[in-house]
Amino acid sequence: MKAKNLNSSSSRTRNLIRKTFAEMLYEKREISKITVTELVNRAGINRGTFYTHYNDIYAVAEDYENDLTEKFFDNAKLLTTTSFKQFMDSVFAYFQENDEVYKMMCVSNETFTFASRLITLTEDRLLEICYFSKEIVNRRNMDLEINIMIQGLMCEYYKYCRGYTSISLKDLKDYIEDWYDDFLRRRTGRT
Repeated sequence: MKAKNLNSSSSRTRNLIRKTFAEMLYEKREISKITVTELVNRAGINRGTFYTHYNDIYAVAEDYENDLTEKFFDNAKLLTTTSFKQFMDSVFAYFQENDEVYKMMCVSNETFTFASRLITLTEDRLLEICYFSKEIVNRRNMDLEINIMIQGLMCEYYKYCRGYTSISLKDLKDYIEDWYDDFLRRRTGRT
Protein backbone atom coordinates (compact mmCIF):
# COMPACT_ATOMS: atom_id res chain seq x y z
CA MET A 1 0.00 0.00 0.00
CA LYS A 2 1.13 3.51 -0.68
CA ALA A 3 2.00 5.98 2.04
CA LYS A 4 -1.03 6.91 4.07
CA ASN A 5 -2.28 10.44 4.41
CA LEU A 6 -3.56 10.77 7.93
CA ASN A 7 -6.32 13.32 7.29
CA SER A 8 -9.96 12.32 7.73
CA SER A 9 -10.83 12.78 4.05
CA SER A 10 -8.12 10.33 3.05
CA SER A 11 -9.28 7.87 5.67
CA ARG A 12 -12.89 8.11 4.44
CA THR A 13 -11.72 7.52 0.87
CA ARG A 14 -9.73 4.42 1.87
CA ASN A 15 -12.75 3.11 3.79
CA LEU A 16 -14.98 3.73 0.76
CA ILE A 17 -12.55 1.89 -1.51
CA ARG A 18 -12.33 -1.07 0.91
CA LYS A 19 -16.11 -1.21 1.40
CA THR A 20 -16.69 -1.14 -2.35
CA PHE A 21 -14.00 -3.80 -2.82
CA ALA A 22 -15.69 -6.08 -0.24
CA GLU A 23 -19.08 -5.67 -1.93
CA MET A 24 -17.58 -6.48 -5.33
CA LEU A 25 -15.69 -9.46 -3.95
CA TYR A 26 -18.95 -10.77 -2.51
CA GLU A 27 -20.58 -10.50 -5.94
CA LYS A 28 -17.70 -11.70 -8.12
CA ARG A 29 -16.18 -14.23 -5.68
CA GLU A 30 -12.64 -13.71 -7.03
CA ILE A 31 -10.24 -10.81 -6.65
CA SER A 32 -8.98 -11.30 -10.20
CA LYS A 33 -12.44 -10.45 -11.54
CA ILE A 34 -12.46 -7.01 -9.92
CA THR A 35 -11.04 -4.20 -12.00
CA VAL A 36 -9.92 -0.78 -10.85
CA THR A 37 -12.24 0.78 -13.44
CA GLU A 38 -15.30 -1.00 -12.05
CA LEU A 39 -14.33 -0.24 -8.48
CA VAL A 40 -13.79 3.49 -9.01
CA ASN A 41 -17.03 3.79 -11.01
CA ARG A 42 -19.02 2.08 -8.28
CA ALA A 43 -17.31 4.07 -5.51
CA GLY A 44 -17.81 7.34 -7.41
CA ILE A 45 -14.14 8.31 -7.34
CA ASN A 46 -11.59 8.84 -10.07
CA ARG A 47 -8.67 6.55 -10.93
CA GLY A 48 -6.14 9.08 -9.67
CA THR A 49 -7.76 9.00 -6.25
CA PHE A 50 -7.61 5.22 -6.22
CA TYR A 51 -3.93 5.21 -7.21
CA THR A 52 -3.14 7.81 -4.55
CA HIS A 53 -4.07 5.16 -1.99
CA TYR A 54 -3.32 1.80 -3.66
CA ASN A 55 -1.15 0.34 -6.38
CA ASP A 56 -3.74 -2.24 -7.47
CA ILE A 57 -6.74 -4.31 -6.37
CA TYR A 58 -4.52 -6.76 -4.50
CA ALA A 59 -3.18 -3.90 -2.38
CA VAL A 60 -6.76 -3.13 -1.34
CA ALA A 61 -7.23 -6.77 -0.29
CA GLU A 62 -3.97 -6.68 1.69
CA ASP A 63 -4.92 -3.40 3.37
CA TYR A 64 -8.33 -4.80 4.30
CA GLU A 65 -6.73 -7.93 5.75
CA ASN A 66 -4.25 -5.87 7.75
CA ASP A 67 -7.01 -3.59 9.03
CA LEU A 68 -9.15 -6.53 10.18
CA THR A 69 -6.19 -8.11 11.95
CA GLU A 70 -5.20 -4.81 13.59
CA LYS A 71 -8.77 -4.24 14.81
CA PHE A 72 -8.83 -7.73 16.26
CA PHE A 73 -5.67 -7.27 18.27
CA ASP A 74 -6.10 -3.58 18.99
CA ASN A 75 -8.84 -4.58 21.40
CA ALA A 76 -7.67 -3.94 24.97
CA LYS A 77 -9.72 -6.88 26.30
CA LEU A 78 -7.91 -9.27 23.98
CA LEU A 79 -4.50 -7.96 24.93
CA THR A 80 -4.90 -7.73 28.67
CA THR A 81 -7.24 -10.51 29.71
CA THR A 82 -5.81 -13.44 31.59
CA SER A 83 -9.05 -15.41 31.34
CA PHE A 84 -9.82 -17.91 28.58
CA LYS A 85 -13.55 -17.12 28.85
CA GLN A 86 -13.05 -13.35 28.64
CA PHE A 87 -10.70 -13.79 25.71
CA MET A 88 -13.18 -15.96 23.79
CA ASP A 89 -16.05 -13.58 24.67
CA SER A 90 -14.00 -10.79 23.08
CA VAL A 91 -13.25 -12.94 20.01
CA PHE A 92 -16.94 -13.65 19.48
CA ALA A 93 -17.86 -10.00 20.09
CA TYR A 94 -15.35 -9.08 17.35
CA PHE A 95 -16.88 -11.68 15.00
CA GLN A 96 -20.35 -10.29 15.70
CA GLU A 97 -19.26 -6.68 15.12
CA ASN A 98 -17.61 -7.61 11.81
CA ASP A 99 -20.14 -10.22 10.69
CA GLU A 100 -21.15 -8.52 7.45
CA VAL A 101 -17.55 -7.81 6.42
CA TYR A 102 -16.40 -11.38 7.03
CA LYS A 103 -19.36 -12.80 5.13
CA MET A 104 -18.42 -10.64 2.15
CA MET A 105 -14.72 -11.50 2.37
CA CYS A 106 -15.18 -15.25 2.90
CA VAL A 107 -17.08 -15.89 -0.33
CA SER A 108 -13.87 -15.77 -2.33
CA ASN A 109 -12.04 -19.03 -2.93
CA GLU A 110 -8.80 -17.09 -2.85
CA THR A 111 -6.87 -17.51 0.37
CA PHE A 112 -6.43 -14.45 2.54
CA THR A 113 -3.39 -14.35 4.74
CA PHE A 114 -5.37 -12.66 7.51
CA ALA A 115 -7.22 -15.91 8.27
CA SER A 116 -3.97 -17.73 9.01
CA ARG A 117 -2.65 -14.73 10.97
CA LEU A 118 -5.87 -14.62 12.97
CA ILE A 119 -5.56 -18.33 13.76
CA THR A 120 -1.92 -18.01 14.78
CA LEU A 121 -2.47 -14.93 16.93
CA THR A 122 -5.50 -16.49 18.64
CA GLU A 123 -3.67 -19.75 19.30
CA ASP A 124 -0.65 -17.90 20.69
CA ARG A 125 -2.76 -15.73 23.00
CA LEU A 126 -4.78 -18.69 24.31
CA LEU A 127 -1.63 -20.70 24.94
CA GLU A 128 -0.15 -17.77 26.82
CA ILE A 129 -3.28 -17.50 28.96
CA CYS A 130 -3.29 -21.24 29.67
CA TYR A 131 0.44 -21.46 30.45
CA PHE A 132 0.16 -18.64 32.97
CA SER A 133 -2.92 -20.16 34.59
CA LYS A 134 -2.06 -21.54 38.02
CA GLU A 135 -5.01 -23.93 38.01
CA ILE A 136 -3.93 -25.83 34.88
CA VAL A 137 -1.58 -28.58 35.99
CA ASN A 138 -1.65 -31.03 33.08
CA ARG A 139 0.03 -29.32 30.13
CA ARG A 140 0.76 -32.48 28.14
CA ASN A 141 -0.17 -31.88 24.47
CA MET A 142 -1.95 -28.66 25.47
CA ASP A 143 -0.50 -26.81 22.46
CA LEU A 144 -1.86 -29.45 20.11
CA GLU A 145 -5.30 -29.48 21.74
CA ILE A 146 -5.68 -25.70 21.60
CA ASN A 147 -4.37 -25.53 18.03
CA ILE A 148 -6.88 -28.17 16.89
CA MET A 149 -9.73 -26.42 18.71
CA ILE A 150 -8.93 -23.00 17.22
CA GLN A 151 -8.43 -24.35 13.70
CA GLY A 152 -11.69 -26.29 13.96
CA LEU A 153 -13.46 -23.20 15.26
CA MET A 154 -12.12 -21.10 12.38
CA CYS A 155 -13.13 -23.78 9.87
CA GLU A 156 -16.69 -23.78 11.26
CA TYR A 157 -16.69 -19.97 11.33
CA TYR A 158 -15.63 -19.93 7.67
CA LYS A 159 -18.48 -22.31 6.80
CA TYR A 160 -20.85 -20.05 8.77
CA CYS A 161 -19.66 -16.98 6.83
CA ARG A 162 -20.12 -18.77 3.51
CA GLY A 163 -23.60 -19.97 4.45
CA TYR A 164 -22.60 -23.65 4.32
CA THR A 165 -24.04 -24.48 7.73
CA SER A 166 -27.08 -23.71 9.85
CA ILE A 167 -24.83 -23.22 12.89
CA SER A 168 -24.96 -19.69 14.31
CA LEU A 169 -22.29 -17.66 16.06
CA LYS A 170 -24.13 -18.35 19.32
CA ASP A 171 -23.92 -22.11 18.63
CA LEU A 172 -20.17 -21.80 18.06
CA LYS A 173 -19.72 -19.74 21.23
CA ASP A 174 -21.79 -22.19 23.28
CA TYR A 175 -19.72 -25.10 21.94
CA ILE A 176 -16.43 -23.37 22.83
CA GLU A 177 -17.69 -22.69 26.37
CA ASP A 178 -18.62 -26.38 26.77
CA TRP A 179 -15.27 -27.42 25.27
CA TYR A 180 -13.41 -25.18 27.72
CA ASP A 181 -15.32 -26.57 30.72
CA ASP A 182 -14.24 -30.07 29.66
CA PHE A 183 -10.70 -28.85 28.94
CA LEU A 184 -10.46 -27.34 32.44
CA ARG A 185 -11.77 -30.51 34.11
CA ARG A 186 -9.11 -32.59 32.36
CA ARG A 187 -6.29 -30.08 32.80
CA THR A 188 -6.94 -29.19 36.46
CA GLY A 189 -7.66 -32.71 37.68
CA ARG A 190 -11.14 -31.66 38.86
CA THR A 191 -13.98 -34.11 38.47
